[in-house]
Amino acid sequence: MEASLLSLISEKLDDLSTEAKELYLESHVPRLRKPPNPLEFYRTYVSPNKPVIIEEGVTHWPGVSKWSPDYFRNKMGDQTVTVAVTPNGYADAVNAGKFVMPEERQMKMCQFLDILDEFDRHNHGVFYIQKQNSNLTDEFSSIIEDVETDIPWGSEAFGKLPDAVNFWMGDGRAITSTHRDHYENLYCVVKGWKKFILIPPTDLPHVPYETYQAAVYKQDESGPFQIIDDEDTGLVWEVSLPVSCRGHAFLLIVPGSLGCC
Repeated sequence: MEASLLSLISEKLDDLSTEAKELYLESHVPRLRKPPNPLEFYRTYVSPNKPVIIEEGVTHWPGVSKWSPDYFRNKMGDQTVTVAVTPNGYADAVNAGKFVMPEERQMKMCQFLDILDEFDRHNHGVFYIQKQNSNLTDEFSSIIEDVETDIPWGSEAFGKLPDAVNFWMGDGRAITSTHRDHYENLYCVVKGWKKFILIPPTDLPHVPYETYQAAVYKQDESGPFQIIDDEDTGLVWEVSLPVSCRGHAFLLIVPGSLGCC
């Protein structure tokens, strides 16, 4: 009886996923050249939980033309920043049967930039600025004038200012594991590119996940990385998998109901 019930539930979830693709979901993430007005944005994308790319969403930001390694060196080269370090680029990911978080190190911004410049000769890990908790307004306040701390039409649509504004920087080796945020996220790619894999909520029942012991990477001097259990954190979960969206200097809105990596 229990097996047949589970089979029926699985069948219905398959039907839901299929019908969503046929009737609701688009085969590609839609693109707009200019931002919509707040009402249109909320009605067309926020309310139905649909992602959208706005190709010229942040082209007016000074950072789009100003930001470069030399600019960061001159503007904040001696400032201390928090950098996530992993042996393989996978921060907050499963390794050796554990959910392993990156080691966090404090270093000057110029040191971080040197590491990125010499990554092909640097074999002591992958370095990525990815700190949460609104690090743009904290550690990167010296460049805050180059961007906006909110997207005005987005704030009007959501009825509030962002809870956090984060600055992330790394190279192509830095990879984020599949996850689901409990926020409506607006990702602004100022320089370079970022590849996203988006999973519609109707597919989430079919995404495999498990619980794992939480751990962190630790490295002594230039030796190998060790995986140390984080006893205070306990068990967390990790998911994996499909659909891709890639661009340059764009603004991507990802609803909180979608899985992404």
